Amino acid sequence: MKTSLFGVCFALLFSLFSAHASEDPLRDTLWIRSYPLTTGSDCAKTMFHPNGKTIFGASDYYLFEYDVATGTLLKTRATKSGVFINDYVITDNGKYILVGTSQDEETNVASIELWDADTGYVRSLSFGRLYYGITRMVLSPDNSKLYASFAPASMICRIDISSMTVEDSNETIGNDMALSPNGKTIIGTVKNHEGIDESMSFIINSSTLLPQYSLSTPIFRPHYSKNGDYIGGYTTTNFKNYAVVYDIQAQMTYKMSGHNSIIQDVNFSNDNKYLITSGNLGTGGYAIWDIQQRKLLYEAPYETGASCFFDLSDNNTLYSTGGPFEIVVWNFRNPIINSISENSHSSISLFPNPTQSSLTIQFPSSERNISYSIYDMHGQEIKSDNISDSEVHQGFITINTESQMSGMYIVRIRVGAEIYTRHYYIVR
Repeated sequence: MKTSLFGVCFALLFSLFSAHASEDPLRDTLWIRSYPLTTGSDCAKTMFHPNGKTIFGASDYYLFEYDVATGTLLKTRATKSGVFINDYVITDNGKYILVGTSQDEETNVASIELWDADTGYVRSLSFGRLYYGITRMVLSPDNSKLYASFAPASMICRIDISSMTVEDSNETIGNDMALSPNGKTIIGTVKNHEGIDESMSFIINSSTLLPQYSLSTPIFRPHYSKNGDYIGGYTTTNFKNYAVVYDIQAQMTYKMSGHNSIIQDVNFSNDNKYLITSGNLGTGGYAIWDIQQRKLLYEAPYETGASCFFDLSDNNTLYSTGGPFEIVVWNFRNPIINSISENSHSSISLFPNPTQSSLTIQFPSSERNISYSIYDMHGQEIKSDNISDSEVHQGFITINTESQMSGMYIVRIRVGAEIYTRHYYIVR
């Protein structure tokens, strides 16, 4: 029997999600595909291929590759060891895939397998019972080194990919980790399985694998922002989840509350302004946090699936989750992430802001084909309208906001083919 680090996920809850997926007005389902062959005993992350044309999903010991545009299953790969997949990475040129497995109960061995993306298995590196299963893997920027963490042991090791040999290791610095974009530092988190409050995170030199300093708050499922300025993840205090961001330059950690479920995974937007978190199965959803303002901006009204992980395409226009039985890809039509900057087209403005009973949208009188939609903080569309030519000539439109409760709202203003985002607040 093969064991799983993440446990068994339930298909029923995911099917309940699927019935609601297309109802989110900000996110259209592109396609949903059921994994063939799998028992649904374990699942790993979905991941967009570096070329942006295909996407991977993993369940049990199978790795599936789909066409992003059509959802066509292009290739099915399986571990040579027949052990469940916990994590995988692909080199930037798409030539090699590295797969980390859980521990096989029969042999007490976990493995990292190197696959040629075209021809299959090349070689593997095995780890005995002391280290159990591989939990997280990341590639160095030049794709020559692989960093891997293990659980329940707290080892992080650096592996030379060309020879598939361990160069260095440290058995005390983490069973979860992430590598900075420049490859110089690692965040390693030791997750105490007996008492979560005793967990710790360290900033580690990637060359020596020695800790430089510890963080005041442990960060689980850590990710670096694209510019390397922040580390995002989640933390747990008194059995409650918080989104957490560590400002590397200021060496300061801050927690943010408000997510509607247990946080399972995080990512950063391309502009490094927002942290995106994904919830657990059954009560999931995604939320968007403003890093500078340190607050929740937006929360999707529907689940993102029975998934431990999610991924965003490089341009942040596609969003994917993978459960034990299915993979889902959406057009990610989020008004915050996928809109032109707040500062662009400065002639489009809102006033007064904050407001109480009315809001005026001002725009150039020469513009045509204008419409708007207003969403509350939970992503529900509460009002939309097309602006007539006569109103365009006047250069503004006034909206009655008396029925809206106090809080933040998002306005998506479409001008021709362009979409602009503005925020406003109701204060009473």
